Amino acid sequence: MNVRETIVAALRRDPELKPRLTEALRSRIDTADGRISTFVQAAEALTPIIEDAVRKRPSRLGTLGLKSAHLLANLTIDDDASNDKLANIAAGGTVGIVFVDVAGFTRFTATKGDEAAIALLTKLEDLIDGNVRTSRGEIVKRLGDGFLLAFPSASQAVRGAVSLRDAMRRFTPVEGFKPRLRIAVHAGEPLIEGDDLLGHDVNLTAHLLDHCKPGEVVVSRPAKELAERRLKKIEFGRERRVHVRGLAGRKTLFTANPST
Repeated sequence: MNVRETIVAALRRDPELKPRLTEALRSRIDTADGRISTFVQAAEALTPIIEDAVRKRPSRLGTLGLKSAHLLANLTIDDDASNDKLANIAAGGTVGIVFVDVAGFTRFTATKGDEAAIALLTKLEDLIDGNVRTSRGEIVKRLGDGFLLAFPSASQAVRGAVSLRDAMRRFTPVEGFKPRLRIAVHAGEPLIEGDDLLGHDVNLTAHLLDHCKPGEVVVSRPAKELAERRLKKIEFGRERRVHVRGLAGRKTLFTANPST
């Protein structure tokens, strides 16, 4: 699903967003310099509105009818703040891109309510933030149970992803629920500022979560090939070929785990 489709889906499924989006667009169009397309204006205007709505009521993700990681990937394509962060991390070349989502989050939210979901996500964000920083990573963006992380290299991304997955053993349950994470890792050398390649890489990483089981870290072939020489304590399982939604052909994935 692209940004245009994301906007349409959001408006159809959550009419309360319409007046806020209309006002945001009116303000953005009034100040446009003629070089920014209406499409980009709409994407930029919608991003903070959806983020705010989901932060206050995580159950809105179900209303929008989209996986948080997929929605987050689409809304990140033209996000200036995210581009700035990624540009800093990409100063050395390759960017390690990681998506995280919480298995069972929608069911937990439906059963326990938004207050419990917010408490869970607050604890989870603290754990993720502390963990990724040890691998020089950063949380670029969060939407509901979806987290976009960036690392200065593929090896740091894989190491950080495996470390984060394993750190969940220390996570104290919330309302009897101890989440398991799905984590996808990809890597590339995108032109960060407004370049379509960034959008492709981010979307690809998000869609790899479709092939990730709870408690699993999946790694794309480019990330594995860039990372494996530097990773002495991590091993990769047998390769598997999968169809990634929206892309032609098959992509190769590996599962990453600590070496035994």
